[in-house]
Amino acid sequence: MKAARRTGAAFLAVLLLAAAGWGADIQAMAEKVYSAAMDGKPFPVLTAEYPGMTVDESYAVQTAYSKKRLGSERPVGFKAGLTTEATMKKFGSDTPFAAVLFPGGALDGSAGPVEVNRAGFGNLMLECEIGFILGEPVKEPLKDVDTLKGKVAFLAAAIELPDLAFTDMKQLKAADINASAISSKGFIMGKPLPLGEAPDINELIPVLSLNGAEVNRGKGSDALGNQWKTALWLVNTMVEHGWTLEKGDVLLTGALGNMLPGKPGSYVYDAGALGAIEFTVK
Repeated sequence: MKAARRTGAAFLAVLLLAAAGWGADIQAMAEKVYSAAMDGKPFPVLTAEYPGMTVDESYAVQTAYSKKRLGSERPVGFKAGLTTEATMKKFGSDTPFAAVLFPGGALDGSAGPVEVNRAGFGNLMLECEIGFILGEPVKEPLKDVDTLKGKVAFLAAAIELPDLAFTDMKQLKAADINASAISSKGFIMGKPLPLGEAPDINELIPVLSLNGAEVNRGKGSDALGNQWKTALWLVNTMVEHGWTLEKGDVLLTGALGNMLPGKPGSYVYDAGALGAIEFTVK
């Protein structure tokens, strides 16, 4: 019942925005975000034009932008962002965010090195993450972690490749990032490991090296303190905002350690018992 009330509240918030005259503005802002994404230009800093944009308003823009970009397609998964205290503080937020993973952005890192071309990004960033792969669809909010575990078939090492390109990085706020679907662009998935064979993902110490030198070290629990609780929050947040999740969808729960600029070179992401991903940024 509590989850159902949250779902109703999310849709009610969108209706109230429209009733308050925000409907046209939401669509106009979503169009600006969409145009930037399609033209390969930096995302607009919407809060410079619309000061005081709320979380609900930023989600309304994100949903409108995402649906326009998807067209007749559907997401290949969903992602959480700003899931550490440091990133929330950096962008002036007291909450994490959730967004879609767009088709065409997935790279298979399970069979060997992957190449990432910076030319396809305005501002390529790298995040060491853990990926969850659903074995069953999710149409309604889930009541607890045990229920979610019954829906997950595989876990895998993952590298997210967000495009954190905005017209004014100094004025950038969390609401701007959320409106752009948290700069969703691409991701690399490692070899899937059946859930029954997976380690305690909260205890993993993932390490990223560049040209043989360590550049990032995190812990599985960096994602809001608990991977499974974060994944549950991600699933329920997306359902609350009108999305459905299907078998095979990927869930990314946020950066472990720091978000890093995508510098050229050869990378190895060692996620311990979850395996490793090798990739090159050119």
